[in-house]
Amino acid sequence: MSKKTQSLIRPSKLNPGDIVGVVAPAGPVDKEQLQNGLDVISEMGFQPVLGKYVHSRSRFLAGTDSQRAKDIMDMVRNPEIKAIFCARGGYGTNRVLDHLDGKVIRAHAKIFVGSSDITLLLHYLYLQCGVLGFHGPMVAGSFGRSPMKKSREHFKNILTGKPLAKSLSCKSSKVFSKGSATGKITGGCLTLLCRSLGTPYEMQTRNRILFIEDVNEPLYKLDGMLWQLKAAGKFKGVRGIIFGEMVNCNPQKPGDGKLQDVLADLFPKPDIPILTHCPIGHGKEIWTLPLETQATLDTSRKTLELKNCGVK
Repeated sequence: MSKKTQSLIRPSKLNPGDIVGVVAPAGPVDKEQLQNGLDVISEMGFQPVLGKYVHSRSRFLAGTDSQRAKDIMDMVRNPEIKAIFCARGGYGTNRVLDHLDGKVIRAHAKIFVGSSDITLLLHYLYLQCGVLGFHGPMVAGSFGRSPMKKSREHFKNILTGKPLAKSLSCKSSKVFSKGSATGKITGGCLTLLCRSLGTPYEMQTRNRILFIEDVNEPLYKLDGMLWQLKAAGKFKGVRGIIFGEMVNCNPQKPGDGKLQDVLADLFPKPDIPILTHCPIGHGKEIWTLPLETQATLDTSRKTLELKNCGVK
């Protein structure tokens, strides 16, 4: 069976008391934030276990490439570990992918959750392993920094397969283009989506609902990256688009405009629903989204309805 035709595996849902692995595929981890996040995971009723190299550091990375990859593969192979949560993003996930074993990951398919720089790993899981990954909060980088009461609840409910977790809404979101659409969801952090282009884990967008978020990028850089995706054909055949809050992605000078101005140039006559300012990626609250799961986006209700929780 070729990688392109292999069926997508939904990992098994979590149960109370399950042991979960925590790894750092990218940047070095703050110990205090990590402990705060581990406490949150424990309060959910799971038992977190740290990878051997989580506290390692190699320049701007959480250990060497082989150490970070070994932590991931050790967690994959360990039958006691029922899910793998990322400690944080930062930078460096692109450097571990060649050190992973896609066949082993598929044979031991597990829940894998991360966001930001982990975007590349989630697309690797789908394209190279045929395993569904989750774009969601991270242990130190999300739960370790903010209370995230809603996000904690949604994270736990979706990973344990609770039907109520399939309905997502954000009343404070803004409608750029009206409509409703159904398709499989994909996306992630804009910087990493651009970094995926031309690689074996390049994002696939046709017939999908695409979500895009980023943090700490000036408005002109967002503009440049979105135009790069457009030039690469990544908006062709897209069913709908959801933008995150784009935290601290601000104009640098008066007169630079707003995100809406960027979108107006990109999509002068939008014929698909586009919703902005949704809780994805780097905000105080973050949805946990199962990639490649069928969903319906409805701008009139400002909702995203998942067909399932992404687990079995």
